[in-house]
Amino acid sequence: MSWRPITLIAALCLTLSVPGVAAADDPPPEVEQRAGTQAPAEVSGLSEPARAADPVAAAKAHLTDPRYHLDPADLQPVRTVVDGQDETVRFAQRHRGVPVFGAHYLVHLRKDGAQREIVGAGGRFLTELTVDTTPTVTKETAEKIAIGLRPRGYTGRERPAATARELVVLPRGTGVLAWHVVLNSRSERGSTGPASPPLLLDTYVDAHSGRPLFTVDRLRREGPVQGTGRTAHGSDVTLNAYERADGAVELRDRARPMWNGSTGEILTYDAAGADVQGFLDPGIPPGTELAESPSPVFGPEHTATGAVDAHHGAGLVYEFYRGLGRDGLDGQGGTMLSVVNVTAGGQPFTNAFWDGTKMVYGGGGTDYHSFAASLDVVGHEMTHGVITHSADLVYLGQSGAINEGLADYFGNAVQVDALGIPMSDPDASLLGEGLCKNLPPAECAGRDLDDARVAAEDYLGLTIALDNGGVHVNSTIFSGALWDVREQLGGRRADRLAYKALTEYMTPLDDFVDGRRAVESAARALGWPARDRLTVARAFDRHGIKPGWERHLRTDSRLLIDGVTDFNAVPDVAGDRYVISDSSPDATAPSRILTGRLRGGKPVVLAADDRWNYYPKTDGAQVVWASFDDARTSFRVSARPIDGSAPARVVQDTPDVVTGLAVAGDVIAWEAFDPASGEVEVWAKRGAAAPVRLSAEAGVSGYSPSIRGGKVAYTREWEEGGFFHSTPAVYDLATGTQVVVPEVPGTVGPSYTVMPILLERYVVWTADTNFDGRFAVMRAAHDGTGSTAVVPDGPAAPTLNWFDANDSTISMGLWPDGDTLGNATLPKVFQVPLTGGTPRRVSCNAGAQDYFSAGTGARLAWLDGTDGNTDLVTRDRPAVRC
Repeated sequence: MSWRPITLIAALCLTLSVPGVAAADDPPPEVEQRAGTQAPAEVSGLSEPARAADPVAAAKAHLTDPRYHLDPADLQPVRTVVDGQDETVRFAQRHRGVPVFGAHYLVHLRKDGAQREIVGAGGRFLTELTVDTTPTVTKETAEKIAIGLRPRGYTGRERPAATARELVVLPRGTGVLAWHVVLNSRSERGSTGPASPPLLLDTYVDAHSGRPLFTVDRLRREGPVQGTGRTAHGSDVTLNAYERADGAVELRDRARPMWNGSTGEILTYDAAGADVQGFLDPGIPPGTELAESPSPVFGPEHTATGAVDAHHGAGLVYEFYRGLGRDGLDGQGGTMLSVVNVTAGGQPFTNAFWDGTKMVYGGGGTDYHSFAASLDVVGHEMTHGVITHSADLVYLGQSGAINEGLADYFGNAVQVDALGIPMSDPDASLLGEGLCKNLPPAECAGRDLDDARVAAEDYLGLTIALDNGGVHVNSTIFSGALWDVREQLGGRRADRLAYKALTEYMTPLDDFVDGRRAVESAARALGWPARDRLTVARAFDRHGIKPGWERHLRTDSRLLIDGVTDFNAVPDVAGDRYVISDSSPDATAPSRILTGRLRGGKPVVLAADDRWNYYPKTDGAQVVWASFDDARTSFRVSARPIDGSAPARVVQDTPDVVTGLAVAGDVIAWEAFDPASGEVEVWAKRGAAAPVRLSAEAGVSGYSPSIRGGKVAYTREWEEGGFFHSTPAVYDLATGTQVVVPEVPGTVGPSYTVMPILLERYVVWTADTNFDGRFAVMRAAHDGTGSTAVVPDGPAAPTLNWFDANDSTISMGLWPDGDTLGNATLPKVFQVPLTGGTPRRVSCNAGAQDYFSAGTGARLAWLDGTDGNTDLVTRDRPAVRC
């Protein structure tokens, strides 16, 4: 699924009747409509007397005007921003008392002495909502579904905890009532292998159907980026600290104007090497101590942990935003929290993130300083806090890229202003350029705001499974335009413009064009002259941020389905037939099961009802799929002939979440996850016989079933001696016997097996022998003999994104080598003969090539993000040249 913010239609200029205010020759106000709602996206050029002295009351009274088509009773005040004579009242929409996700509406006022007038309004208010706000799915069921069907990348050995927080209405069609479920990681990995990355996900589950809708990663992570942390680079700085009664001195800053005697501090904690997994919940974990010294001198140990840099940097960020009229990250003088010196699995955590309440910094290591040592990284991450407490741009797709872009912009602005770096300095536009210990700035920097990226040429079309839809990799398209304005018109003017746009004009689901409009509206509100507003417009033009920019794209694949909207869609192919799950264009309808032919033509619906259907598989003659049952307390496996010649039949009902399927002839297998026990089992059913649990041994889990000739292969996983072991197993349903293929020897412990596929003569699978993320492709006979590496593991082995095979060809989704996401480093599909050879690229499409399935020979169908959304496409042979 990809989230598509509501598209803006062309601006429509209307004359609004405002008795006794505008002169006859004054230009009429302008109204810009928004598709899918009667409430305007923006009303500008107003000059109407306020109807009340209080700005919130005045704003609500103004919105009673019929031109807005909304009921002010459905608006809850969020905050009022005062900027000199300008006042902006921000409201959040409620539908029958339930918050509407991302729906904010703003009213702009101007004060002249005791008089106020309304000068504009706009945002996002959904007038077409009719959804019933009484849930039929319980919190407990929503939690179970969220765990069982969490996105790819958070599966396998991680067992997250789930907490259903509240109900929200998602702005899709007439509205979708959803449970907001928070998933928090909880490691159960053995003592070998790398630590799992921290997990903190906001997952939304349909509160009427139980269908998972989408997931947003709350952690605002950075890659290997660096700034100019003074202390780490040998500069002495002054720290506002606090001496306790026992003589110890803490990094506790109460010298800022926000300190009110009880709150409003800048606090810097030292995690003392504790694992980052313990710092994902809001606030500071019990037992974590403030960084302290026996004297006012914080020595080399505090430089190494990043405590000095984090504390000093937080103070500089506070003063930067104070200069823009903001009191702290939340705008209310709230305490600013930082934690330094966290690790990951006992190794340096070379990263930093804002988790919604605090900053968390890794302690660096051999190659990097502490991530708090980079002032632009400190400014970037803390700006996420400012964004959270203002427009709250959703961290997904284009709105997420604006979120990251604004953090890029303000992070660099904090640094160049605090350190006195000229805007003409070639390093001024770099983000994180000084964090590396052994690399020059240009090689170390994570992003460059002067990279001159143009939307239609450089936007990377990622699905939400990758970088939340490209929030980091596409950020400089937007931040680059803002940085151009700063270079041409001056720092503080540009900062004030960007800040006003963020806090007074942007709304949570804004796309690039919405963001441009917000900046241009802020320029008008600031009274910028026409020549400066033209400079702003030209900056966005140079970066290609114009209505309709997404249309300029090219592909070499054949389109089968345009715009797949089901979040869990994974295609499957047998011969010339494909199957896939899909939803309605607005992603609000229950997912259907579709089938079609790879040569093209309109897909045929095999299953469409009030159930959510997912993960279909086919052998070319029949299709099996999973779905929620009517009561949403069990899951169902169903089957139907692919030509629709007979109705669907129920194969199995189970209380466990079905997370994988396979079919061949009269044999159907499935993988089911029981959240209560944490065990994953593989079951198989032949004809009318009772299902057999193949992974029945205590302590053994089974994953990824594959069927051929009455046999079922699956990944067998178990714990032994404190280590997790995994290898393919082949179960013969006719004899009830099972062959466990010998494990591929590991170099740092047991190897890790993924996705076995059973072929006519062989079982093939992938194995990581040293937990470096690179996989060998293995092949063995059904009896486990003759194990050989078709593609050997090692430094040159592929980093796999997905995997499939047929009797002649192995297809591999590969992450090309490279530290930075770009067209050259997005996952691409390659093929190699079953007997081995040189991999050949299937398609030259520039975007991400995601889940795929192999037909006969080289024929392949896959999900592709090149043209701006998620499409099902196909090719019959590898590309000749890319």
